[in-house]
Amino acid sequence: MKTNISKSWPIIFILFVFILFSGCSDKNSKPAVGVNKVVSSDSGLPSPESAAGVKTENIPTGDIAVSVDGKVLKKSELDNNVKEKFNLIKDRIPADRQKEFKENLRKQLIDLFITRTLLSDEIEKRKIEATNEDVKMAMDQIKIGLPPNKKIDDFLKENKITQQDIILAVKIDKLRNMEAGQKIKPTQKEINKFYNDNREKLFEEPETVRVRHILVAEGKDESDKIKAEKKEKIENLRKQLLKGGDFAELARENSDCPSKEAGGDLNYIKRGQMAKEFEKAAFSQKKNVIGPVIKTEFGYHIVQVLDHKLAKKVTLDEAKGKISVYLEQQKKIEVFKDILKKLREKAKITVY
Repeated sequence: MKTNISKSWPIIFILFVFILFSGCSDKNSKPAVGVNKVVSSDSGLPSPESAAGVKTENIPTGDIAVSVDGKVLKKSELDNNVKEKFNLIKDRIPADRQKEFKENLRKQLIDLFITRTLLSDEIEKRKIEATNEDVKMAMDQIKIGLPPNKKIDDFLKENKITQQDIILAVKIDKLRNMEAGQKIKPTQKEINKFYNDNREKLFEEPETVRVRHILVAEGKDESDKIKAEKKEKIENLRKQLLKGGDFAELARENSDCPSKEAGGDLNYIKRGQMAKEFEKAAFSQKKNVIGPVIKTEFGYHIVQVLDHKLAKKVTLDEAKGKISVYLEQQKKIEVFKDILKKLREKAKITVY
């Protein structure tokens, strides 16, 4: 199944609202150019807890960046934060885009402060608490989503996620669940509709083959003598393989493709991904056979098919569990957006 429907991470979603600034943005929006490191919730901005009791009238208007129901973010703090975040990634942003990026970063940090303040105030008003068990469960959810070689402490440190961030995320998740109630559970009718609407796009697995290869690259301007030597080299490699030579070892020692680091393994490919000559060989050869030398625009190849999976349609019964989880997650996102919308409408927010 090609779909990205996956396990629901309610805590992770809420937590990343702060890490990524706006977890409620449109799903088709694009990230800023050159940015691939998340900006953390530990933004250096005063949290609603530390800002509590700070009244706007006690600070000159010229020193205020934004006020949310009397709780303020100073311009100096915002400026420092923009500078700090910008310096982390400025080398990856084109010079002609840096001014625009800094302006967007400033707006996002202001929005982060507003969002965090509104949610924290609502949580305090409703007296929502997070137990040690709640926090432990949230940490376990984070662990599930990490790569096998990534330690949770390293992940939290890299993204400046604090214990207070996780506690706040737990409380926000509880707030969302209180608002959502049972209405977030998808009906069978909704599941059926999603499946039928996305059957061709998400629930049809194409034919794929897992292949490995050895490439002897050939340049366009090389002499006939060099080309002949390369042809002879690939033929000699094939002879070694036919005599029982170790494919992965020969690939690592002789292939000109980056896949040599994996013993020539390209993993699973589908039609349309490779050069026509390569694709024809990959989808026509029998498993484990050492194929004949083929020529593509890149040079000479020896191809071996390790596995061949035929096209398959995923049935509704096979997919309904994942569809249900996905639809529930989407409903939770809508509930969260609705909460923020209502809080913003009721709040007195001034951006200076």
